[in-house]
Amino acid sequence: MYETVQRVLVTGGSGTLGSQIVASLKTAGVPVVAPTHQAVDLTDARAVAAMVETVAPTQIINCAAQRRPDLCESEDASVIALNVELPQRLAQTGIPLVHISTDYVFNGANAPYDEAAPRRPLNAYGRQKAMAEALIEHLSHVLILRVPILFGPISNLENSAVTVLAANLIKARGASVWMDDIAVRYPTFTGDVARQLLALLPEVGKRYSGIYHYSGAEPMTKFMMGVTMAPLIGCATEQCLPDHRPPTVPRPYDCHLSTRKLRQTGCFVEPTPFATAILQTLASR
Repeated sequence: MYETVQRVLVTGGSGTLGSQIVASLKTAGVPVVAPTHQAVDLTDARAVAAMVETVAPTQIINCAAQRRPDLCESEDASVIALNVELPQRLAQTGIPLVHISTDYVFNGANAPYDEAAPRRPLNAYGRQKAMAEALIEHLSHVLILRVPILFGPISNLENSAVTVLAANLIKARGASVWMDDIAVRYPTFTGDVARQLLALLPEVGKRYSGIYHYSGAEPMTKFMMGVTMAPLIGCATEQCLPDHRPPTVPRPYDCHLSTRKLRQTGCFVEPTPFATAILQTLASR
């Protein structure tokens, strides 16, 4: 299956998704290189070019991004370099590329969204990811995979927008924690995304290119996620309080991604139910 996959370069390999992809590739016996932030400055064009030349990958998976909407609002040079310029630089190598994008390219007013839906982001993070997509989506060797909010095994619960809810409950020591109960999200297990990427990878730039969507199937607010997680970490569900205040940075109401196109490939990976996957995630700590 992986005859054409000889060496994979994963950028952002220490993140929530990237670390799971690296682990899955290694388990499958696929050689993988994932330089650390300290080893390679991904905001530096010359460093990126040297990295690609040294690794000489047959495929690239780009998970690197500044994904926190609050931090993206500054739109400073380092954020733009990571979220917009890096995907373009990697695509310009001509090497088959999987670029991870987001449901935040949509405004959340017309869900579900298919791949051809107009991009109408509400915040800087969404705009940056939309700009990156527009720069590379026409290239035949590039596959853009949009995903929603992610969670999975991670050393620090605070590094995921899902598991940070559990971290906040633990730190509160029985006190109440406000959790957003407005935006509808579709929490998606990184293990599922990694398995989906492994299924697609050998045919990226051949059978598969353009934009695809992958998503969990269960609509949940962060409050609902917190209520599900609380008893798994020894906390009371009553600690979770529904927050209906508008966010500081605009966030879409419901960006449900249609997975119909990916399902039609015949290699779709069915998402793991949230309760099952979050139990596995929290148990891995």
